[in-house]
Amino acid sequence: MKTILLGFLAAFSLTACDSKQEQARKAELEARADKLDQAAKATEASAKADANVVKKQGEAQAEALKTEADRTREQK
Repeated sequence: MKTILLGFLAAFSLTACDSKQEQARKAELEARADKLDQAAKATEASAKADANVVKKQGEAQAEALKTEADRTREQK
């Protein structure tokens, strides 16, 4: 019984090891995933920067409109 169990464990451990090709494929996929993560972070940072610019422009436009509204009220 022990011999069968040891044989099974040995066979299982050999099949659990990845071949060099499989390791290379996994490394390539991991590198590709890392590049995609970096691209996602860069895109997010760019979008946040763009959003800040748009927000500041909107705030400036709103302030200008408020100033114009105040001037219009003063003309009464």
